[in-house]
Amino acid sequence: MPTKDQVENAINEHFDAWNAMDQERWSANFSDDIVFEDPYGGPLKTGRDAVKHSWENSFKDGAVWKLEPLLTQICLDQAALVVRSTGSVKGKPVTLEGIEIYTVNDQGKVCHIRTYFNPPEGFELDPYFSQVSKD
Repeated sequence: MPTKDQVENAINEHFDAWNAMDQERWSANFSDDIVFEDPYGGPLKTGRDAVKHSWENSFKDGAVWKLEPLLTQICLDQAALVVRSTGSVKGKPVTLEGIEIYTVNDQGKVCHIRTYFNPPEGFELDPYFSQVSKD
């Protein structure tokens, strides 16, 4: 079980590296067996390929996303956060607010992320971040 400090450090590193657009530092914060459910309901994305593709699809076509944790609660090996994501889709400004849950392993690496968000009405996010229809 990671310590509370390890969980806090992993979460802080995630947001700090992302907002600094430091892909190498951001990528190093994940375990090799990372699982992304980003968003929940979409296909599972796993391993180092998921880290690479999550970064590439978030910043493609010159897009920039800033992530702001608004509220963080840590319990054992998990952190639940309310996060504001500010960026653009097809040149139009977008702000998303969602819930994100991070699990941190004994080595202090993020090993699972589950996000809950919906794009604002009239906006469609990159298909990599789409939910699977249950119809």
